[in-house]
Amino acid sequence: MIRGRFAAEAPKQAEAMLGVLLQRHPGTLPGLQQDPLDELDRWSEVQVSLEPESGESGRCSVAGSYQHQTRPPTLVVGTARSRRRRGFTALHELGHHLQKTDTGLGNNLFARQDSEAFEEAACDAFAARILLPDLHIAESVRRSGPTAPDAVEMFQASQASREACCVRASQYLPGGGAVVLLDAAGTVLFAAASGLIPPARGTDQSTTPLIAAALQTAGTSQRDRTYVLWRSGDRSDLLYGQAAWFDEEYLVAVLAEDNVPWRKLTAPRPESGTSRYRSWWTCETCQEEFRVIEAGCPECGQPRCEEGHCGCRAARTQQDRTCDECRLVLAPARFAGASTICRDCS
Repeated sequence: MIRGRFAAEAPKQAEAMLGVLLQRHPGTLPGLQQDPLDELDRWSEVQVSLEPESGESGRCSVAGSYQHQTRPPTLVVGTARSRRRRGFTALHELGHHLQKTDTGLGNNLFARQDSEAFEEAACDAFAARILLPDLHIAESVRRSGPTAPDAVEMFQASQASREACCVRASQYLPGGGAVVLLDAAGTVLFAAASGLIPPARGTDQSTTPLIAAALQTAGTSQRDRTYVLWRSGDRSDLLYGQAAWFDEEYLVAVLAEDNVPWRKLTAPRPESGTSRYRSWWTCETCQEEFRVIEAGCPECGQPRCEEGHCGCRAARTQQDRTCDECRLVLAPARFAGASTICRDCS
């Protein structure tokens, strides 16, 4: 599962992994998105082995493993009932292979204190990035963060597994939170988090306020004072929560400290104190003061003004250059290298 402390770094490593993949196997991305197992069966670099799930995956978030000692290396995939889940597992294990066999990716791992956990988080992000490219992420999710029905919609509109949908949804949480996949008994099957330690796989959440309510209805449930249970039996701090059913067997829960999109006002919890709702903010681009009424940008975390400016716009503006010929202020891409004359004037 994606640990909260790697929520920002794991997607960056996943993008680097995708770059290595496309360099080694150009033209294979559509096949991996449509049917990962079918595509990987054609490769000579790795082999795929479908084996019964052992139930013991160690720190691995999926039912599979990477066997580097075989020739070629083996991606072991548990024989889950869902082909989508098998595809996610295969791509997760492919992520291990890429990080073990590319020097640059490996150096990124060794730079981390807990390299094993970071590697797992990057594999989850890599698999989710392939199965759910950016075009499948709704603008409302990018702008305000995910709801539980948003995660269900991702699943219904793509070939991605439920796990992949949880990972991608968690990447747009405005603050600390988690997106959790549970079975019909309220047991955690998978979790992805941002700034929050997620509930462990196999833990029973059926007695928590949100999941207890969700198990009693076929619709969407939400609670303003819920929590997750750790394996030790201890509770997390209070969270806002919303849950919805993927189908009759699987439930998704979105849990967050504050700034949830299904409520206009989410007062900050005493433990977090991070909500900016109704506070005043000055736009770095237009220098206008405005009141914050929605979640910040998922990329930079800063509030957006009425013109849509956020910290991303300010950062880009700082890199703009003035052409010596036309005197227009243009983006760096409009210039050749370090030239002071834009491409249109040169």
